[in-house]
Amino acid sequence: MEPHYRITLRAVEPADADFMFDVENDPDAWKYGDNIAPISRKLLRDYALGYDADPFSARQLRLIVCDCRNGKQLGIADIYDISAVHHRGFAGIYILREFRKQGYAEEALNALSDYARNVLNLHKIWAHIEDGNIASEKLFIKCGFSKEASVSQWTCRADTYHDLLIFSKTFA
Repeated sequence: MEPHYRITLRAVEPADADFMFDVENDPDAWKYGDNIAPISRKLLRDYALGYDADPFSARQLRLIVCDCRNGKQLGIADIYDISAVHHRGFAGIYILREFRKQGYAEEALNALSDYARNVLNLHKIWAHIEDGNIASEKLFIKCGFSKEASVSQWTCRADTYHDLLIFSKTFA
């Protein structure tokens, strides 16, 4: 039986450009990624207008996490660095601050995993998590990911280096 979710994952629409602008320019999220400068609305509108719906040619899939009841945008779920040859990709989840700690990230990550397995036919999905990001570690473990490795001093913030944790989920 398919799981019942309160959320749905849908394709990016041109109208999502302003929403993506807010997400991509959240400075709290930058500390866990490689962004060092704001991303323009124009760039995000161009991305939304030119969205490539073939995740194997684009090597990524960006989906908007929405509330099933009212269609409200809750966050973004990504599979990126998709390899059709090796049947793998990396997962990323971002939920807006006001919707955190309500189970939406878990539902989104589980739905993303289902999509990766059942639609994209991926064998494994991975996640990079900065050591110390306890909420993300707990989320990925709860969703069936296992810690595979740690890379020392991988990221640098404010002249302090942090280890990178690598998690994976293998589909049978």
